[in-house]
Amino acid sequence: MSQGGSLDPQGPVAEVMADLWWLMLGLGVVVFAVFAAVLALGLFRRRSTEPQSGSQQSTGFSRWIVVGGVVLPLIVLLVVFVATIQAMRVVPNHAPPEALAVEIVGHQWWWEVRYPGEGVTTTNELHIPVGRPVAFQLTSADVIHSFWVPALGGKMDLLPDRANTLVLQADEPGEHLSHCAEFCGLEHADMRLTVVAEPAEEFAAWMAEQQQRNSP
Repeated sequence: MSQGGSLDPQGPVAEVMADLWWLMLGLGVVVFAVFAAVLALGLFRRRSTEPQSGSQQSTGFSRWIVVGGVVLPLIVLLVVFVATIQAMRVVPNHAPPEALAVEIVGHQWWWEVRYPGEGVTTTNELHIPVGRPVAFQLTSADVIHSFWVPALGGKMDLLPDRANTLVLQADEPGEHLSHCAEFCGLEHADMRLTVVAEPAEEFAAWMAEQQQRNSP
């Protein structure tokens, strides 16, 4: 079972989200270091031998307020805003024509996985081909559930009154464990889904086996 998570991306969407997270972490570390250095400088520097007048002290204090309290936060927010917009452009909103269609229905407390184009239905097990986009149609048969495979990115709710679309892709083979990410009742913690990303040939062989089992 792969232990890959949000910071060990196995697909393009997860990679974009991980890059954005690392950027925000790096900016946070820089901001913390700057303010810690300024605080330490103010606490431990030696007092000037020539005392400054009140107007000089006020001018210096105002300058630090403008730089540290306005300019730096605006720069950080601007960088995060631009990076977020770029990430949103990379994450697909619509399924490409070559995408594999998969329908996932959340139940208390299990997953129903349908492959409508192939006539195959599984329970608590999802197989997807590596290197091919997968268009998930997410719905719920009862309460609100949430589908999330951290290593592949994307997290979306399953609602009982409408279908949500999520497009993901696995770039590397692996087996992942997904949990329902929205509290859905007594056995919420046991609502698990095994996600198997496999090469196209192995996926085709698995699909053929499932179709043979379902044939009369």
